[in-house]
Amino acid sequence: MKKLLFSLLFALPVMAQDGFKNEGGNLVWQHTYPATVNVQALLDSNPDLQVATFINDVHKGAAEKIKNTCEQGSATMRNDCKFDFEVRRDNNNYVVTVTNLRIIEVMGPMQARTLANRCEKYFVDASRKIKKDQRTQNDMSCVDSFLTGIFGGTIDNTALTAN
Repeated sequence: MKKLLFSLLFALPVMAQDGFKNEGGNLVWQHTYPATVNVQALLDSNPDLQVATFINDVHKGAAEKIKNTCEQGSATMRNDCKFDFEVRRDNNNYVVTVTNLRIIEVMGPMQARTLANRCEKYFVDASRKIKKDQRTQNDMSCVDSFLTGIFGGTIDNTALTAN
């Protein structure tokens, strides 16, 4: 009984964590929202989020070029982003997972060169751990608030009907 209690005590905080996680040197962003939002309507309301598949209450898709609206962080974090996402129902919540997050940088004379750099370049050190310096933490907070806002939604959980 004690083992069960201790395992639950330590497992619950881990399951409820939102934000960035380092999975083998790859950054994954995850956030859990209450299921008071119609997820399909939320995704449809943002034309930058392209849903590729919808199977068993799981929406999978990508954003190819979406403007980061965050005002904090370094200038690099204000560039457009691209990423893959998955939105799934989990009990009375929906969980958003963002992978393959890239910052699109435009460089060179007349802004002719475009690079899509993985966020790991900015947030993960050579030992594949998340950097702890203040600039990195500010930039990660910036991207976190940006992604939280995209998927937070304000659309009611009502059925969409055509008149």
